[in-house]
Amino acid sequence: MHAIDKLISLANVRGSLDLRCQFQGDWALDHEQQALGVAPYHIVLAGECRVEFPDGQRLPMRAGDILLLPRGARHVMHSPGKTVTPVVPQIVTGGALPIHRIGGASVELDMLCGALHFNRASLLFASLPDYLVIPSGALPANGPLPALVEVIRGEADNDKVGARFLLDALSQALFTLMLRAHLASHGQGTGSLALLGDKRLGRAWQAMLDDPAHEWTIEGLADMASMSRASFMRTFVKVAGVSPWALLTQLRMELAFSLLSHSHLGLSDIAVQVGYQSQAAFSKKFKEVYGEAPGRIRRRI
Repeated sequence: MHAIDKLISLANVRGSLDLRCQFQGDWALDHEQQALGVAPYHIVLAGECRVEFPDGQRLPMRAGDILLLPRGARHVMHSPGKTVTPVVPQIVTGGALPIHRIGGASVELDMLCGALHFNRASLLFASLPDYLVIPSGALPANGPLPALVEVIRGEADNDKVGARFLLDALSQALFTLMLRAHLASHGQGTGSLALLGDKRLGRAWQAMLDDPAHEWTIEGLADMASMSRASFMRTFVKVAGVSPWALLTQLRMELAFSLLSHSHLGLSDIAVQVGYQSQAAFSKKFKEVYGEAPGRIRRRI
């Protein structure tokens, strides 16, 4: 399995397309900070707006642009005109999606909004920037991402049988195409993704992804990367931001969460599959990462 496919799989991404925004005139809409593991996204279908972040950054958005907030950052969306106080939109129900409306029936901004739900300790999402923008101008008009947006728009326009289920499933595919477009234009970024962009370190990281339970040593990983032990450690920390052991532990815990969620394996078997011979040692480390014991999380899933 390709390394990024593995990271997507471990992130356990689930999508939901939640509402449609149709606004007119001068408006503003406040979006609170989301819980870790929730990444809102916005697709501008028509019109334009601007997004403001607490640090003062301003981001213009136009028709065809897509914005993803991997860490659920607080933001305020504004009309292009004068700055006004955020308001609560009117909610119109009855179609495939609830419509949040501000102003009259003549729509100036048409936007789809949803969220991605993922493993809160995901190495993949931790490697993404605070906000990720896919501008329409950077994509070929006949490419897969614009085509998928048109399919999503068509389902949102028509309240057909199974539309909500299909919209949620399509939003999961949307993330993969957004990630592909982001990597094509911005490279591998930081953290676990940055390792994959390094030819030598990538070999060692791919091996850890393929077999997290293996008893890896610095010497073995350095040999795989064709580097000295000291050079490997120094370069790995510089690129990934953490040591190989810290990243391996994160990988093992993310895999353990996935096994707790999608398998019927006992805790002792899961411990072995992620490289721990002692269930007690595994449970202690898992609780350090997720704040809860693995058994408690399994009962809650």
